[in-house]
Amino acid sequence: MFFDVCRLRVAPQDLPTSRSLLVSTLAVYALLSIVISVVQMSLVKALLAAFMDTALLAGLSFFLLWARMFANRWVQTCTALAGSGAVLEVVALPLMIWQKQFGPESSMVILPTLLLLVVLFWNLVVIGHILRHALSTNLGMGAVLATVYMYVSLSIIKILFFSGI
Repeated sequence: MFFDVCRLRVAPQDLPTSRSLLVSTLAVYALLSIVISVVQMSLVKALLAAFMDTALLAGLSFFLLWARMFANRWVQTCTALAGSGAVLEVVALPLMIWQKQFGPESSMVILPTLLLLVVLFWNLVVIGHILRHALSTNLGMGAVLATVYMYVSLSIIKILFFSGI
């Protein structure tokens, strides 16, 4: 079903309202976040960054739903965000490894970098799709909220874990 969420064919309300599925999905998302982060930083920083990323996913999604008085939709929304995020992390991981192999100086880094940008853009579309359903709004507003969510999340991760690099 998470692959279908990424293809915009399934909405968060189509997922079961299951706390055990939510916990499992968040765990897989966090584990994949650790694996992706290890490509860029030490294991200790990767663990902290993955925990922070997962906490931001859960916390920011709850805040958005709570602010619109849809907190009862959080389990399905967070499950959809974590599950689709995990699918996209699986897609991004080989691209990040490929990119890392070339190094920043090589002209060969362009292709994996462009492909990673496509995955990033697709992630924005998927988050927008999930948020538009969860917040009962249109895709434009969902895309704006997805962009704000991603900006806040990436900014916090950058400040905490990349400011000394």
